[in-house]
Order: sequence, then C-alpha cells, then structure tokens
Amino acid sequence: MKKTGVFYHEVCGRDAYKPLVMGLEEGFKSLEKESIFSASNVVLFESKPANEDWIAYIHTKNWIDYVKRKTGYWRCSLYSIGGIVEATKKVLNGEIDNAIVFAGVGGHHAHSDHAWGGCYFNLEAIAIEYARKHLNTKRFAVVDIDTHHADGTIDIFRNDEDVLYICFCGWWSEKEAEGKAKFCFSHVDSDEEFIEKVKEKVPPLIKEFKPEILYWVCGIDTHKASYGTQKLTEKCYPEIAKIIKQCADSVCKGRLIVMFYGNAPAWVCEYITPRIVDCLAELGKYEV
Repeated sequence: MKKTGVFYHEVCGRDAYKPLVMGLEEGFKSLEKESIFSASNVVLFESKPANEDWIAYIHTKNWIDYVKRKTGYWRCSLYSIGGIVEATKKVLNGEIDNAIVFAGVGGHHAHSDHAWGGCYFNLEAIAIEYARKHLNTKRFAVVDIDTHHADGTIDIFRNDEDVLYICFCGWWSEKEAEGKAKFCFSHVDSDEEFIEKVKEKVPPLIKEFKPEILYWVCGIDTHKASYGTQKLTEKCYPEIAKIIKQCADSVCKGRLIVMFYGNAPAWVCEYITPRIVDCLAELGKYEV
C-alpha cells in the first residue's frame, strides 16, 4: 500500500469560492464518513498558510496586493497554496508517496498579473517553482481534466519545456500547442469515451517526458450536474484516478499530487473523493 497524505484546512471549505466550489467541504467530510482515515497509511495534514514570498515566485507585487486588499479570497488562497506546497515537499522528500490537496480556490486561470474564474494565484505553478528552488526538482507534468482552458498555466509555462501540460478542454482542437510539451485534446460525450481517451493519450506522453512528479488538476465541472460540459458521471473520475496513478507509479516513483476543488454538487464530491483516496492509498475498499 501507498502512504497517502490528505491536505485540508477548514478555511478552504468554509471560505471557498462558492459560485464554483460547491462541494469541497462535503467531499472532505466524506472521507471521515467512509472511515478512510482509519487506514494507517492515510495521513491527514492540516494545510498551513503559504509564505507570501512563494507567491512572488510567479505573481507580480501589484497583483498580490490587489488580491490581498480587494477580493476577499486572500486567506483562502494562502491555505490552498500552503496545502499544495506542503504536499509537494512531503512527496518529493519521501515522507509520503502521494497526496490529495483540497483547495478552496482554483488556480489554472491565474496569470502572473491577473486572474479570473474563481482563481487568484496559480497553485500548481507556485508549487512547481518552489520545488525547483528548494527541492532540486527539474521536470514536472500536469494533467488537467477541467472543462475550461488553463490560460494562466499555459501563459506562465508557455516556453518552458521542462513542464509537460496535458488537458482535455478542446481549446486547440486536438493539436499540439506551442513547443513540444503542451498538449490539448478535445472534449468527449461519455464516461467510456473519456476513460479511453485518457488511457490512450496520457500514459505515452508521461512515459516519454519522464517527469519527476505528476500533478493532476481534478476539475469535476465536466460532471452532468455541474456547470461545464456536463457529459460525465461520478463513476468516471475514480477510473481516471487509476490511469493517472499508474502513470506516476511507472514513471516517477509514484509521486502524484491530486488537486481537488470540489467544483460539482456535494453529493458528487461525496462519491468521488473517498474513491480517489482509496485508489491513491491502495486500500481496495471499493473494489468489486
């Protein structure tokens, strides 16, 4: 079994960007209801607030000041960033094998000096830059299954060939983006199609790129009850978790961080999150 870290702070659930983050708190609490924490290899960590210096690795001073003074999501952003940075540290240092981070705000629409869509700072970009500066890590992969185009992440890493980015938003219509490490594939119409597409596209790219750590942006606004493409059911996401975990296990020593935003109704999150953690920790609780 794997040692899995769960990173959460009540600020991220209570003060989440509610127009989009609908079921984050319930998703976390479902781990308790399903007795996931009774497993000795599943460890709960309370997310700590990020150091402002980490945010400045990616974002301008003017934008940091604006978020701090004008948005109302400064504190939630700090704890969301702190969670993913701490998870990155513990995974790369070998304290845990993999992790899931509950974030109350999004990240992939955040550019260095502006943002939109429930995002304020680019969580994955900050974690990546932290790992570069402090953890002697050079190559990173991000798999993003959110409905929407990660314009901020692409803008930040556009010319960075040491960051592999794979998404399924359809923005580039099945073609390679700028450079050799940015890929965008189209939306699908069913669970079966999406599972097959991820299985076809992701493992070969991860294997060829050979990242040292893998981030999965687990956007679930593709669910039929959410606000995105509304094509998938809750049963799809645990299957995607299996594919992505297999990639991490085979290529980067199992180093995988799941970024979970709860951007679907509570009942969807309550179904998905225990099964993702079950997959990460290899508990076998939901195997038929």
